[in-house]
Amino acid sequence: MKIIRMEIQNFKPFRKLTLPETDEELPNGLIIVRGPNSTGKSSIFEAILWALWGPVAVEPTNDELINFASSFCEVRLEFDIAGTRYEINRSYDSAKGMIVVLSEEKKGKWKRIADKSQTVSRKMEEILHLEPQQALQTLLVRQGEVALIANATPSVLRDLLVKVYNIELLGEMTKQLDNLEKNLSTQIGVKREEYRPPEYIREQITTTKERIRQDEKELKKVKDESGKAEKDLENLPNPKDLKTASELLEKLKMKEQEHNKSVRSRDKEQRMAGIVGADSRIIGARLDSLKKENARLESEKEIIIQKSFGIERDIGTHEGLVRDIEDKTAKLNDDDALCPTCQKPLSNHDCERLVTEYKELADSHKTKISELEHDRDAVPAEVKELDDRLRAIPRALDAATRLAEQQEEVEKLAAEVEAIAKKLGSVLEKMNVDSVEKLLKKHKVKDIVDLQTYIRTLSKTLISNKTHIESAVKRIEKDKSQVKDLEETEVKMKDLGAEIESLEELKEHTRYVRRKLVSGFIADYVFQKRLIGIIRKATNRYVDAFTNGQYTSIDLEPTPAKGRAGPGLLLRIWDERDKAKKRTAQLSFGDRTAISLGLRLGISRTMSSIRPFKDSPAIAPRVRSVLLDEPLGGLDSERRTSVVKNLVGDESFEQIFLITHTDVRGWEGVPVIEVSKSGSASDAVLALSPDT
Repeated sequence: MKIIRMEIQNFKPFRKLTLPETDEELPNGLIIVRGPNSTGKSSIFEAILWALWGPVAVEPTNDELINFASSFCEVRLEFDIAGTRYEINRSYDSAKGMIVVLSEEKKGKWKRIADKSQTVSRKMEEILHLEPQQALQTLLVRQGEVALIANATPSVLRDLLVKVYNIELLGEMTKQLDNLEKNLSTQIGVKREEYRPPEYIREQITTTKERIRQDEKELKKVKDESGKAEKDLENLPNPKDLKTASELLEKLKMKEQEHNKSVRSRDKEQRMAGIVGADSRIIGARLDSLKKENARLESEKEIIIQKSFGIERDIGTHEGLVRDIEDKTAKLNDDDALCPTCQKPLSNHDCERLVTEYKELADSHKTKISELEHDRDAVPAEVKELDDRLRAIPRALDAATRLAEQQEEVEKLAAEVEAIAKKLGSVLEKMNVDSVEKLLKKHKVKDIVDLQTYIRTLSKTLISNKTHIESAVKRIEKDKSQVKDLEETEVKMKDLGAEIESLEELKEHTRYVRRKLVSGFIADYVFQKRLIGIIRKATNRYVDAFTNGQYTSIDLEPTPAKGRAGPGLLLRIWDERDKAKKRTAQLSFGDRTAISLGLRLGISRTMSSIRPFKDSPAIAPRVRSVLLDEPLGGLDSERRTSVVKNLVGDESFEQIFLITHTDVRGWEGVPVIEVSKSGSASDAVLALSPDT
């Protein structure tokens, strides 16, 4: 695989980066990636890995990859595999998620061949002939990995090789057995969480059955009570009819009270009008009589008043005659008295006779005056009596008028009472009685309200019982279903208990096979018979070159399991100067680093042709590039120069990207990606033929 071009946008410290900037391609062979610490050298590797395999290939999360000044990141990578060009474009937006498209160049045009994360991953595996994790191990030598190999114990070194080579048959078998063991543990754990002792379930069944028995007993009691209430309600009046009867009865009572009150008012007016009956004809006759009596009394009063005037005149006449007689009598007492009639002188005898006559006549008039005065004095009493009688007549007339109106009210209320009573009778007839008293007596209550209350109580009891019955039936059905489920669960738990025992046995057997058989077989066959020779052959040339001929060959000796540590591989090196085979612990740190780097490159180199078994697939992996992240840190200047010079001419890889922040002699003419940082943003520039 050769990387042709990369375009990075908003990825970690890079806002926008294109390598190379021109239409040229990234060159074959060694490419140095250099720059100060914390400028973003490793971020370029992360961008390549993330573009190819997504978040499984890098440690930061997708959100942590986005430049702090943006909300998305994108990497477009153009690469060549076996003469075919591909382009992968992967972007991530914190709101929209991941978008990835894999395209293949055909006849100068890009054709999309996958556009979903899973399909792109499967397509990359198909193109590279490697699973993603194995391809990642082949392509990338992580920072610190060389030092890890240099200081690895035999078991760690062996596990590293198993992981890197992903030994297809036994490695997968170990993995599968390990997964099977974990799955069995998970299954056992899940089943143990699900498992309940059958005796506990049997106890639940007994408790539930007893609850069903009690509920059925209570249900029968409530049903009997409801049956009695229904029967009682059948013999009781219809609540609507009873309500109507109650309302009519109340209305009848009120109308009767109004009627009685009106009758009392009418009787009072009748007494005031002086009428025996309240018939309209009698009232009319009484009104006519009163009007005639009033006219008669008025006439009689007028006569008396006129009579009184005549008496006053008569009294005045008699009083005048008395005065005239007295004058004449006074004149007769004179000595020269003359006759009042003829004016002749009178004798004493004549005078005495006339005086006597005048006296008798005056007395007669005075008597008449007394009689007239007596008659006159009697007039006021008579007038008063007539006035009293006249004053009584208007009251009687008013009373008679009101009596007529009151009688109409009495008759109206009587008609209303009769109508209400008729309606009440019709309602009572529907209840098979002809009176309220018989209705109350029939149902043994004091009043209709008590009967209504009794009916409501029965109705509420029925409703409540119905709800109770429905609830009880559901509860019983639920409990019966639960009993059935519990009985099934009891059987299931017995089977589950047996299954757990079987899984425990299988788990122990799996552990034995994985630890004793498969792991041992990997150590005994795979490493001793196949890999060690292949790795030795691929690694020795690097070890010889990186150490300037001091160390010429390596060997990997299988070691048995010891204590908790599994079987391992002991790394030994031939020291040409001392003519001795040495262990890595006997070497200096620089020597160990150089040898470990050679071993790691040899491992990556073998990935293009390795076939651990005779029946392994003949298709060779296509990852013939390597990314070296700071592998020179433990080497001195001479060793670094030696490594670079040897990598320049290494044709085992199509491309070697080497990150370093130290100066190295001997890289004159080697393409360099110079990484720098300005403020918070980083940039990188490709120089194809840089100066030293």
